Amino acid sequence: MNPDTKLTLEQIKAICARHNIPYQHHERITTGFSHEVHRINENLIIKIFNEYDERRFKTERAVVASDLPFKKPYLIASAEHSKDIDRSYIIMSFVPGISLGGIWHMATDVQREALIKDICESLKVINQIKPEDIALAEVVSWESSIQNRSEGLITKLKSKNIIDSSMTEKVRRKIRSCVHMFRNDKVHPVYWDIHFDNFIVNDDFKLQAIIDLENVELTALDYPLFIIQKQINKPEKFLREEDEQYANREDYKYIKGWYKKYYPEMFAFDNLEARINIYQLLDTLHLLINWSHVEELYVKLDELTA
Repeated sequence: MNPDTKLTLEQIKAICARHNIPYQHHERITTGFSHEVHRINENLIIKIFNEYDERRFKTERAVVASDLPFKKPYLIASAEHSKDIDRSYIIMSFVPGISLGGIWHMATDVQREALIKDICESLKVINQIKPEDIALAEVVSWESSIQNRSEGLITKLKSKNIIDSSMTEKVRRKIRSCVHMFRNDKVHPVYWDIHFDNFIVNDDFKLQAIIDLENVELTALDYPLFIIQKQINKPEKFLREEDEQYANREDYKYIKGWYKKYYPEMFAFDNLEARINIYQLLDTLHLLINWSHVEELYVKLDELTA
């Protein structure tokens, strides 16, 4: 869901002047972003964070500014609530290339496997970040994090009358019955939002950059598997409307196997399928906050709490 364009031409020019960037032109980018994003000139991106996303702003700024050895944009400038704009923003390099989601159907299995291998190597690098270097909030335990997330989401949904008392109890009962599976799990800095719109590739299907690096959090290593599973089950959910016609599940059937081959640590957990279901439950609750009109989410909620 892309936010409305709020940044004016005058504001963009003022931001450029503040950072000694000669303004030539700009265009709004609406593909795959939940924040307001513009391309400035030919070589820069400005990402303006939503008012309530200071943690994500600080995390992405730190990751992009780091010298971590994986493919990513590099930081040009940033500001928190400047005089030019009431939201925080990051200016970073524009990475030429194509969203992997839009051309995955054109790649061979050999090219696809090589991409997943490269992505796995990048994810392992991110795991080595010191949490304090990117301002990650402390997590007492992964078990308590799962419990707290579920209660926070339930509270929001109840306050909006999106779920009733019966569903609230079903969700709580499901979490209570499974939360012990996450006890004693180590947490690491994990980039979990690994759907293909967040990977930029060139015409030869070589990885050029991982983007949207705000989504690094302290989690168990298997947490990204719920995104992988969603993409395998319903790849069209991660494609632009004009690309949905290319969403063939056959093209995604080997993804989990390749991730397991090149990142076995992600799969080294007991009760893995049950854990993924809990992650999907949390994701479904989160989506319902802004998409309560989508009947499919209620069907999924029933399925996951059965």
